[in-house]
Amino acid sequence: MLLSTRRAWVAAATVSCVLPCIATAQSREFSFEQINSAAAAATPPYSLFEFSTLTGSGNTVTATLIPIVTSTGAVVYKDVTLQFVADAAGNLTLASGFPKVALSATFITSTFKAGRYVGPSTILSGTAIVSVSGPSVTTGGATEWTLAAAGGAAGCTYPATATWYVGPLANSPIAARVKAAGITSTAWYYGVASGPCYSSWYTNTLIGVSQVGNTLTIASFTNYPTDYSLPRDQITYTLAP
Repeated sequence: MLLSTRRAWVAAATVSCVLPCIATAQSREFSFEQINSAAAAATPPYSLFEFSTLTGSGNTVTATLIPIVTSTGAVVYKDVTLQFVADAAGNLTLASGFPKVALSATFITSTFKAGRYVGPSTILSGTAIVSVSGPSVTTGGATEWTLAAAGGAAGCTYPATATWYVGPLANSPIAARVKAAGITSTAWYYGVASGPCYSSWYTNTLIGVSQVGNTLTIASFTNYPTDYSLPRDQITYTLAP
């Protein structure tokens, strides 16, 4: 079977320095539909290195999250590490014991569900409506989820946009901010959000997000412009049929 309609974050490595250096990873976004399209002309088994993340440091090159389609059509992800040895003439050969191949880290999605969610009838007369999309794959098998006000939503729907990260907090892009706010709760996955109307939901609001069944709860840890260790406001949405 080919991939679902989830989105995956992958990167193309670019090297613009003289060794020793660390290759930088330039982020690009590919949908799984693009991966399927690229694979359509091939007969399994095959690999798709163009959709992996390439990084380099010193004599080592690493490709992570390489999609590999097996002979049965199943898709697995693997990481490959290559280490090279340079001789006096500048020729490169693979070091002993390389390449090393390992299964990529399992994608961490928690219990979040993509779809259209409706807020309580007591808030904005029931017209707080949002759409949740994801997951996208980030570093270490963590996933990224996004939210946006849906069609027909009230102009003051909150949050109007949001992004949160599912995985170890230490690997999150906002780990330092969560720590600085004094937040210690493990009940939430953290991210950032924005909205147009309320001080607890302005641009770059620090949020915590959790899901139980079909209910999605979003808590604001910001009362603009200050972050706090405990939620300042929260709202619960329910997945629409």
